[in-house]
Amino acid sequence: MGNLTPATFGVLCIAISLGAFGQIFLKIGLGTHGIPPGHSILETVIHIAQAMLAPKVILGLALYVISTFFWLTAISRVRLSVAYPLISLSYPLVVVLSATMLGEPVRWTYTIAGLVFISAGVSFIGLGLGRSGKDS
Repeated sequence: MGNLTPATFGVLCIAISLGAFGQIFLKIGLGTHGIPPGHSILETVIHIAQAMLAPKVILGLALYVISTFFWLTAISRVRLSVAYPLISLSYPLVVVLSATMLGEPVRWTYTIAGLVFISAGVSFIGLGLGRSGKDS
């Protein structure tokens, strides 16, 4: 299993981007009302199945499936402990796409602060990878 190369990082970025856009299209496909609550488990399952047939939900699911192929390619080339923390790159992408494509209100001061903390945490994880032996 090799280290993270620019090519593998690119594959990871494609997987992450497709997954983020998948989330956005799932949300768009559900519309403003989402999935109505059912009075029974069967009704709830029927409502979910109906929602899954909406064209934009299908597009979101298809993007997820395609992103899975890129993800499998990436983790076949790099350690999961290296690749998985990079999924946090999807957080800022989803926030920006939610604000721009969905028109969701975002309190940027708090959002940017939170994303900085997430990025710092992932950076610390990344700095710890590749170390051998006991913690210093």
